[in-house]
Amino acid sequence: MSTPRGVTPDAFDSPADSLSCLIPRPADTPPDRFPFWKAVASRDGTRLAIPIRTEPEECCLYTLSIDKTEPDISEPFVSITDLRPMGNRDFAYLCQGDEGWTAVAASTPWQLTAEIAWNLSVTDQDTTACETQDQRRYTPVVDDTPWPESYENTFSLTLAETGSRSAAVVQTAPIAEGDLNTFLSGCFTLATDQGAWTGRYVGAFNPVLSADGALSAVDVRLNQYDYTICVNDQCWGETWPSVWAPVVHPEGTMVWAPVKSPEGWILACDGEQAWPETYFQLWEVALSPAGDRIAAVIAPDFGKWAVVLDGTPWKTKVDGYLAKPVFSPCGTRLGCCGHHRGKAVILVDDHPMGNGFDTAWDPIFSHHGNHVAAKVKRGEVYSVLLDGMEVKRPYIWMAPPAFTPDSKHLMICGIEKQGPDYRYTREFIALT
Repeated sequence: MSTPRGVTPDAFDSPADSLSCLIPRPADTPPDRFPFWKAVASRDGTRLAIPIRTEPEECCLYTLSIDKTEPDISEPFVSITDLRPMGNRDFAYLCQGDEGWTAVAASTPWQLTAEIAWNLSVTDQDTTACETQDQRRYTPVVDDTPWPESYENTFSLTLAETGSRSAAVVQTAPIAEGDLNTFLSGCFTLATDQGAWTGRYVGAFNPVLSADGALSAVDVRLNQYDYTICVNDQCWGETWPSVWAPVVHPEGTMVWAPVKSPEGWILACDGEQAWPETYFQLWEVALSPAGDRIAAVIAPDFGKWAVVLDGTPWKTKVDGYLAKPVFSPCGTRLGCCGHHRGKAVILVDDHPMGNGFDTAWDPIFSHHGNHVAAKVKRGEVYSVLLDGMEVKRPYIWMAPPAFTPDSKHLMICGIEKQGPDYRYTREFIALT
Protein backbone atom coordinates (compact mmCIF):
# COMPACT_ATOMS: atom_id res chain seq x y z
CA MET A 1 0.00 0.00 0.00
CA SER A 2 1.07 3.56 -0.57
CA THR A 3 0.15 5.18 2.73
CA PRO A 4 2.44 5.80 5.72
CA ARG A 5 3.79 2.43 6.86
CA GLY A 6 1.62 0.72 4.26
CA VAL A 7 -1.76 1.23 5.96
CA THR A 8 -4.55 2.76 3.90
CA PRO A 9 -6.62 5.62 5.35
CA ASP A 10 -10.06 4.73 6.65
CA ALA A 11 -12.41 7.65 6.09
CA PHE A 12 -14.01 8.99 9.27
CA ASP A 13 -17.30 9.67 7.49
CA SER A 14 -16.90 10.15 3.74
CA PRO A 15 -13.75 10.63 1.62
CA ALA A 16 -15.49 13.56 -0.06
CA ASP A 17 -15.66 15.57 3.17
CA SER A 18 -13.01 17.78 4.76
CA LEU A 19 -12.93 17.89 8.54
CA SER A 20 -11.13 20.45 10.68
CA CYS A 21 -11.00 21.62 14.27
CA LEU A 22 -9.16 24.09 16.47
CA ILE A 23 -6.28 22.65 18.46
CA PRO A 24 -6.82 23.46 22.16
CA ARG A 25 -3.63 25.07 23.39
CA PRO A 26 -2.64 24.75 27.07
CA ALA A 27 -3.29 28.08 28.79
CA ASP A 28 0.29 28.36 30.04
CA THR A 29 1.81 27.69 26.58
CA PRO A 30 2.50 30.90 24.61
CA PRO A 31 1.33 30.77 20.96
CA ASP A 32 4.88 31.17 19.65
CA ARG A 33 6.08 28.20 21.73
CA PHE A 34 3.35 25.73 20.80
CA PRO A 35 5.31 22.70 19.47
CA PHE A 36 3.21 22.01 16.36
CA TRP A 37 6.33 20.74 14.54
CA LYS A 38 6.33 17.68 16.86
CA ALA A 39 2.84 16.62 15.76
CA VAL A 40 2.11 13.16 14.35
CA ALA A 41 -1.15 12.30 12.58
CA SER A 42 -2.86 8.94 12.83
CA ARG A 43 -2.84 6.81 9.71
CA ASP A 44 -6.49 7.61 8.95
CA GLY A 45 -5.96 11.31 9.68
CA THR A 46 -8.71 11.55 12.30
CA ARG A 47 -6.36 12.06 15.27
CA LEU A 48 -3.35 14.24 15.97
CA ALA A 49 -0.83 13.68 18.78
CA ILE A 50 1.54 16.36 20.10
CA PRO A 51 3.97 16.01 23.03
CA ILE A 52 3.73 19.24 25.03
CA ARG A 53 5.95 20.28 27.94
CA THR A 54 3.65 21.48 30.71
CA GLU A 55 6.32 22.02 33.36
CA PRO A 56 10.13 22.42 33.18
CA GLU A 57 10.52 18.70 33.95
CA GLU A 58 7.11 17.41 32.91
CA CYS A 59 5.41 16.74 29.58
CA CYS A 60 2.18 15.10 28.41
CA LEU A 61 0.89 13.73 25.13
CA TYR A 62 -2.05 15.73 23.84
CA THR A 63 -4.17 13.66 21.44
CA LEU A 64 -6.78 15.56 19.46
CA SER A 65 -9.67 13.74 17.75
CA ILE A 66 -11.66 15.40 15.00
CA ASP A 67 -14.88 13.98 16.48
CA LYS A 68 -14.18 15.35 20.00
CA THR A 69 -14.03 18.89 21.34
CA GLU A 70 -11.44 18.24 24.05
CA PRO A 71 -8.08 16.47 23.70
CA ASP A 72 -7.09 13.31 25.52
CA ILE A 73 -4.17 14.09 27.83
CA SER A 74 -1.76 11.38 28.96
CA GLU A 75 -0.30 11.09 32.41
CA PRO A 76 2.72 13.34 32.93
CA PHE A 77 6.20 12.10 31.98
CA VAL A 78 9.67 13.51 32.26
CA SER A 79 10.18 13.10 28.51
CA ILE A 80 8.42 11.72 25.41
CA THR A 81 10.31 10.65 22.27
CA ASP A 82 9.92 8.54 19.12
CA LEU A 83 6.22 9.27 18.59
CA ARG A 84 4.87 6.98 15.84
CA PRO A 85 1.44 6.22 14.30
CA MET A 86 0.08 2.78 15.18
CA GLY A 87 -3.01 1.06 13.84
CA ASN A 88 -5.54 3.31 12.12
CA ARG A 89 -6.08 5.76 14.99
CA ASP A 90 -3.50 4.98 17.69
CA PHE A 91 0.07 5.94 18.51
CA ALA A 92 3.18 4.47 20.11
CA TYR A 93 6.01 6.33 21.84
CA LEU A 94 8.84 6.06 24.34
CA CYS A 95 8.52 7.89 27.65
CA GLN A 96 10.59 8.50 30.76
CA GLY A 97 8.83 8.22 34.10
CA ASP A 98 9.86 7.97 37.74
CA GLU A 99 10.89 4.30 37.32
CA GLY A 100 12.80 4.75 34.07
CA TRP A 101 12.03 4.48 30.36
CA THR A 102 9.29 2.38 28.80
CA ALA A 103 7.06 2.30 25.71
CA VAL A 104 3.38 3.09 25.35
CA ALA A 105 1.58 1.28 22.52
CA ALA A 106 -2.04 2.16 21.72
CA SER A 107 -2.39 3.91 25.12
CA THR A 108 -1.12 0.81 26.96
CA PRO A 109 2.24 1.13 28.76
CA TRP A 110 4.69 -1.74 28.65
CA GLN A 111 5.38 -3.46 31.94
CA LEU A 112 9.12 -3.43 31.21
CA THR A 113 11.18 -0.41 32.25
CA ALA A 114 14.85 0.36 31.62
CA GLU A 115 17.41 3.03 32.42
CA ILE A 116 17.40 4.13 28.75
CA ALA A 117 15.24 3.24 25.73
CA TRP A 118 15.58 4.42 22.11
CA ASN A 119 15.01 3.55 18.45
CA LEU A 120 11.30 2.68 18.62
CA SER A 121 9.96 0.84 15.56
CA VAL A 122 6.35 0.00 14.63
CA THR A 123 5.52 -2.42 11.79
CA ASP A 124 2.43 -2.51 9.59
CA GLN A 125 1.20 -5.34 11.81
CA ASP A 126 1.69 -3.07 14.86
CA THR A 127 4.64 -4.96 16.29
CA THR A 128 6.59 -2.52 18.47
CA ALA A 129 10.27 -2.78 19.39
CA CYS A 130 13.08 -0.68 20.82
CA GLU A 131 16.60 -0.96 22.20
CA THR A 132 17.21 -0.64 25.94
CA GLN A 133 20.10 -0.30 28.35
CA ASP A 134 19.98 -1.41 31.98
CA GLN A 135 22.89 -1.89 34.37
CA ARG A 136 25.32 -1.40 31.48
CA ARG A 137 23.79 -4.26 29.47
CA TYR A 138 21.95 -3.69 26.20
CA THR A 139 18.81 -5.63 25.26
CA PRO A 140 16.35 -5.26 22.35
CA VAL A 141 12.71 -5.54 23.39
CA VAL A 142 9.86 -6.62 21.07
CA ASP A 143 6.23 -6.19 22.16
CA ASP A 144 7.25 -5.79 25.81
CA THR A 145 9.32 -9.01 25.68
CA PRO A 146 13.12 -8.66 25.97
CA TRP A 147 15.45 -10.79 23.91
CA PRO A 148 16.71 -13.84 25.84
CA GLU A 149 20.27 -12.45 25.84
CA SER A 150 21.82 -9.08 26.66
CA TYR A 151 25.02 -7.68 25.13
CA GLU A 152 27.82 -5.18 25.63
CA ASN A 153 26.07 -2.95 23.09
CA THR A 154 23.41 -3.08 20.38
CA PHE A 155 22.95 -1.07 17.19
CA SER A 156 20.40 -0.68 14.39
CA LEU A 157 17.55 -2.86 15.63
CA THR A 158 15.36 -3.82 12.66
CA LEU A 159 12.07 -5.72 12.33
CA ALA A 160 10.77 -8.06 9.65
CA GLU A 161 7.94 -6.62 7.56
CA THR A 162 5.66 -9.50 8.52
CA GLY A 163 5.68 -11.45 11.75
CA SER A 164 7.68 -10.45 14.81
CA ARG A 165 11.25 -11.47 13.92
CA SER A 166 13.96 -8.93 14.76
CA ALA A 167 17.71 -8.47 14.31
CA ALA A 168 20.42 -6.07 15.46
CA VAL A 169 24.17 -5.60 15.39
CA VAL A 170 25.60 -6.53 18.80
CA GLN A 171 28.92 -6.18 20.60
CA THR A 172 29.82 -9.49 22.23
CA ALA A 173 32.89 -8.55 24.29
CA PRO A 174 34.00 -5.42 26.16
CA ILE A 175 36.66 -3.22 24.54
CA ALA A 176 38.80 -1.13 26.85
CA GLU A 177 39.76 2.35 25.73
CA GLY A 178 42.69 2.09 23.33
CA ASP A 179 42.59 -1.74 23.23
CA LEU A 180 43.26 -2.13 19.51
CA ASN A 181 44.09 -5.84 19.75
CA THR A 182 40.69 -6.76 21.19
CA PHE A 183 38.97 -4.55 18.64
CA LEU A 184 40.78 -6.17 15.70
CA SER A 185 40.09 -9.66 17.04
CA GLY A 186 36.40 -9.15 16.25
CA CYS A 187 33.79 -8.21 18.84
CA PHE A 188 30.76 -7.54 16.64
CA THR A 189 28.20 -9.76 14.96
CA LEU A 190 24.53 -9.93 14.06
CA ALA A 191 22.01 -11.31 16.52
CA THR A 192 18.33 -12.12 16.15
CA ASP A 193 15.66 -12.71 18.73
CA GLN A 194 16.86 -16.34 18.71
CA GLY A 195 20.52 -15.62 19.52
CA ALA A 196 23.78 -14.31 18.09
CA TRP A 197 25.68 -15.61 15.08
CA THR A 198 28.88 -17.55 15.69
CA GLY A 199 30.96 -15.33 13.39
CA ARG A 200 32.81 -12.38 14.94
CA TYR A 201 33.85 -9.29 12.97
CA VAL A 202 35.79 -6.07 13.37
CA GLY A 203 32.60 -4.25 12.42
CA ALA A 204 29.00 -4.93 11.43
CA PHE A 205 26.74 -2.15 10.22
CA ASN A 206 23.35 -2.45 8.49
CA PRO A 207 21.25 -5.53 9.38
CA VAL A 208 18.36 -6.49 7.08
CA LEU A 209 15.74 -9.24 7.17
CA SER A 210 13.58 -10.97 4.60
CA ALA A 211 9.87 -10.20 4.84
CA ASP A 212 9.22 -13.18 7.13
CA GLY A 213 12.50 -12.77 9.03
CA ALA A 214 13.83 -16.21 8.10
CA LEU A 215 16.87 -14.75 6.31
CA SER A 216 19.14 -12.11 7.80
CA ALA A 217 22.11 -10.30 6.28
CA VAL A 218 24.58 -7.58 7.23
CA ASP A 219 27.63 -5.83 5.80
CA VAL A 220 30.73 -6.67 7.86
CA ARG A 221 34.36 -5.66 8.21
CA LEU A 222 36.66 -8.70 8.37
CA ASN A 223 39.93 -6.91 9.20
CA GLN A 224 41.60 -3.56 8.67
CA TYR A 225 41.21 -3.76 4.89
CA ASP A 226 38.50 -6.21 3.81
CA TYR A 227 34.70 -6.03 3.83
CA THR A 228 32.01 -8.45 2.68
CA ILE A 229 28.37 -9.43 3.14
CA CYS A 230 27.31 -12.11 5.61
CA VAL A 231 24.03 -14.00 5.11
CA ASN A 232 22.63 -16.28 7.82
CA ASP A 233 26.08 -16.44 9.46
CA GLN A 234 27.83 -17.35 6.17
CA CYS A 235 30.09 -14.80 4.46
CA TRP A 236 30.22 -14.33 0.71
CA GLY A 237 33.32 -15.84 -0.88
CA GLU A 238 34.63 -12.50 -2.17
CA THR A 239 35.94 -9.52 -0.22
CA TRP A 240 36.20 -5.86 -1.21
CA PRO A 241 37.84 -2.70 0.18
CA SER A 242 34.38 -1.27 0.84
CA VAL A 243 30.71 -2.29 0.70
CA TRP A 244 27.35 -0.65 1.38
CA ALA A 245 24.18 -1.93 3.04
CA PRO A 246 22.66 -5.12 1.58
CA VAL A 247 19.03 -5.60 0.53
CA VAL A 248 17.14 -8.89 0.69
CA HIS A 249 14.56 -10.26 -1.74
CA PRO A 250 11.14 -10.23 -0.02
CA GLU A 251 11.04 -14.02 -0.17
CA GLY A 252 14.61 -14.35 1.08
CA THR A 253 15.89 -15.96 -2.12
CA MET A 254 18.65 -13.46 -3.01
CA VAL A 255 20.78 -10.74 -1.43
CA TRP A 256 22.17 -7.69 -3.27
CA ALA A 257 24.77 -5.16 -2.12
CA PRO A 258 26.92 -2.39 -3.63
CA VAL A 259 30.61 -3.32 -3.48
CA LYS A 260 33.78 -1.52 -4.57
CA SER A 261 35.81 -3.41 -7.16
CA PRO A 262 39.21 -2.25 -8.50
CA GLU A 263 37.41 -0.74 -11.52
CA GLY A 264 34.73 1.07 -9.48
CA TRP A 265 31.47 0.44 -7.65
CA ILE A 266 29.31 -2.45 -8.85
CA LEU A 267 26.14 -4.21 -7.76
CA ALA A 268 26.71 -7.74 -6.48
CA CYS A 269 24.08 -10.46 -6.04
CA ASP A 270 24.93 -13.41 -3.79
CA GLY A 271 28.61 -12.54 -4.17
CA GLU A 272 28.64 -12.25 -7.98
CA GLN A 273 28.55 -9.14 -10.17
CA ALA A 274 24.92 -8.52 -11.14
CA TRP A 275 25.31 -5.62 -13.61
CA PRO A 276 28.25 -5.30 -16.04
CA GLU A 277 28.74 -1.55 -15.55
CA THR A 278 30.92 0.13 -12.93
CA TYR A 279 30.36 3.59 -11.47
CA PHE A 280 32.09 6.28 -9.43
CA GLN A 281 29.55 5.40 -6.72
CA LEU A 282 26.58 3.06 -6.28
CA TRP A 283 24.36 2.87 -3.20
CA GLU A 284 20.78 3.21 -1.89
CA VAL A 285 19.59 -0.03 -3.51
CA ALA A 286 15.80 -0.56 -3.61
CA LEU A 287 13.67 -3.54 -4.63
CA SER A 288 10.14 -3.47 -6.02
CA PRO A 289 7.50 -4.98 -3.69
CA ALA A 290 7.51 -8.24 -5.66
CA GLY A 291 11.31 -8.30 -5.81
CA ASP A 292 11.39 -8.53 -9.61
CA ARG A 293 12.89 -5.07 -10.25
CA ILE A 294 15.87 -3.35 -8.67
CA ALA A 295 17.02 0.26 -8.62
CA ALA A 296 19.89 2.20 -7.08
CA VAL A 297 21.49 5.63 -6.94
CA ILE A 298 24.70 5.95 -8.99
CA ALA A 299 27.35 8.54 -9.78
CA PRO A 300 27.89 8.02 -13.53
CA ASP A 301 30.31 10.97 -13.55
CA PHE A 302 32.19 12.71 -10.79
CA GLY A 303 29.81 15.08 -8.97
CA LYS A 304 26.71 13.86 -10.86
CA TRP A 305 23.95 11.58 -9.56
CA ALA A 306 21.34 9.50 -11.36
CA VAL A 307 19.06 6.52 -10.83
CA VAL A 308 19.75 3.16 -12.44
CA LEU A 309 16.81 0.80 -12.98
CA ASP A 310 17.43 -2.86 -13.80
CA GLY A 311 20.91 -1.94 -14.99
CA THR A 312 19.85 0.97 -17.23
CA PRO A 313 20.75 4.48 -15.98
CA TRP A 314 18.24 7.30 -16.18
CA LYS A 315 19.16 10.19 -18.45
CA THR A 316 18.24 12.78 -15.80
CA LYS A 317 21.19 13.78 -13.59
CA VAL A 318 21.48 16.08 -10.58
CA ASP A 319 24.48 17.75 -8.99
CA GLY A 320 23.46 17.56 -5.30
CA TYR A 321 22.21 14.18 -4.16
CA LEU A 322 19.44 11.62 -4.70
CA ALA A 323 17.64 9.78 -1.93
CA LYS A 324 16.80 6.08 -2.04
CA PRO A 325 14.41 5.32 -4.94
CA VAL A 326 10.79 4.45 -4.19
CA PHE A 327 8.75 1.94 -6.24
CA SER A 328 5.01 2.13 -6.70
CA PRO A 329 3.07 -0.68 -4.94
CA CYS A 330 2.55 -2.37 -8.33
CA GLY A 331 6.27 -2.09 -9.14
CA THR A 332 5.80 -0.39 -12.51
CA ARG A 333 6.82 3.15 -11.54
CA LEU A 334 9.80 4.64 -9.73
CA GLY A 335 10.60 7.97 -8.14
CA CYS A 336 12.94 9.72 -5.72
CA CYS A 337 13.68 13.12 -4.24
CA GLY A 338 16.98 14.96 -4.33
CA HIS A 339 18.80 18.26 -4.75
CA HIS A 340 19.92 20.06 -7.90
CA ARG A 341 21.45 23.52 -8.22
CA GLY A 342 20.67 24.28 -4.60
CA LYS A 343 16.96 23.38 -4.77
CA ALA A 344 14.96 20.27 -3.94
CA VAL A 345 13.69 18.19 -6.87
CA ILE A 346 11.43 15.18 -7.35
CA LEU A 347 12.08 12.72 -10.17
CA VAL A 348 9.49 10.22 -11.41
CA ASP A 349 10.17 7.74 -14.21
CA ASP A 350 13.26 9.69 -15.36
CA HIS A 351 11.41 13.03 -15.53
CA PRO A 352 11.34 15.96 -13.08
CA MET A 353 7.91 16.16 -11.43
CA GLY A 354 8.72 19.42 -9.70
CA ASN A 355 11.62 21.62 -8.69
CA GLY A 356 12.43 24.93 -7.04
CA PHE A 357 11.44 23.80 -3.55
CA ASP A 358 13.42 24.29 -0.37
CA THR A 359 12.64 20.74 0.80
CA ALA A 360 11.00 17.72 -0.82
CA TRP A 361 10.06 14.34 0.57
CA ASP A 362 9.86 10.90 -1.07
CA PRO A 363 7.10 10.54 -3.68
CA ILE A 364 4.15 8.31 -2.79
CA PHE A 365 2.29 6.32 -5.45
CA SER A 366 -1.33 5.20 -5.56
CA HIS A 367 -1.97 1.48 -5.34
CA HIS A 368 -2.12 0.96 -9.12
CA GLY A 369 0.57 3.55 -9.87
CA ASN A 370 -1.73 5.88 -11.82
CA HIS A 371 -1.16 8.81 -9.42
CA VAL A 372 1.87 10.14 -7.56
CA ALA A 373 2.11 12.75 -4.79
CA ALA A 374 4.84 14.26 -2.62
CA LYS A 375 5.09 16.67 0.28
CA VAL A 376 7.14 19.79 -0.50
CA LYS A 377 8.06 22.99 1.31
CA ARG A 378 8.77 26.58 0.26
CA GLY A 379 9.95 28.80 3.09
CA GLU A 380 7.75 27.95 6.08
CA VAL A 381 4.73 26.72 4.11
CA TYR A 382 4.02 23.13 3.02
CA SER A 383 2.14 22.00 -0.07
CA VAL A 384 1.60 18.82 -2.09
CA LEU A 385 2.71 17.95 -5.60
CA LEU A 386 0.01 15.82 -7.20
CA ASP A 387 0.76 14.40 -10.65
CA GLY A 388 3.03 17.38 -11.32
CA MET A 389 0.55 20.04 -10.13
CA GLU A 390 1.14 21.91 -6.87
CA VAL A 391 -1.78 21.79 -4.42
CA LYS A 392 -1.20 24.88 -2.27
CA ARG A 393 -2.40 25.05 1.31
CA PRO A 394 -1.55 27.47 4.17
CA TYR A 395 -0.09 24.68 6.30
CA ILE A 396 2.86 25.25 8.63
CA TRP A 397 2.97 21.49 9.30
CA MET A 398 1.87 18.60 7.12
CA ALA A 399 1.67 14.82 7.42
CA PRO A 400 2.81 12.66 4.49
CA PRO A 401 -0.02 12.51 1.90
CA ALA A 402 -1.78 9.15 1.45
CA PHE A 403 -3.94 7.59 -1.24
CA THR A 404 -7.12 5.64 -0.57
CA PRO A 405 -7.04 1.96 -1.66
CA ASP A 406 -9.18 2.60 -4.74
CA SER A 407 -6.85 5.45 -5.84
CA LYS A 408 -9.85 7.79 -6.11
CA HIS A 409 -8.84 10.21 -3.34
CA LEU A 410 -5.70 11.72 -1.85
CA MET A 411 -5.71 12.45 1.88
CA ILE A 412 -3.92 15.61 3.07
CA CYS A 413 -3.57 16.48 6.76
CA GLY A 414 -2.07 19.75 7.97
CA ILE A 415 -1.93 22.49 10.59
CA GLU A 416 -2.44 26.17 9.83
CA LYS A 417 -2.07 29.15 12.15
CA GLN A 418 -5.09 31.44 12.54
CA GLY A 419 -4.08 34.38 14.69
CA PRO A 420 -3.10 33.00 18.11
CA ASP A 421 -4.80 29.67 17.36
CA TYR A 422 -3.90 26.55 15.40
CA ARG A 423 -6.31 24.55 13.25
CA TYR A 424 -5.90 20.93 12.14
CA THR A 425 -7.53 19.85 8.87
CA ARG A 426 -7.96 16.51 7.16
CA GLU A 427 -9.18 16.70 3.58
CA PHE A 428 -9.68 14.32 0.67
CA ILE A 429 -8.95 15.47 -2.88
CA ALA A 430 -10.97 13.65 -5.55
CA LEU A 431 -8.87 12.20 -8.37
CA THR A 432 -9.81 11.48 -11.94
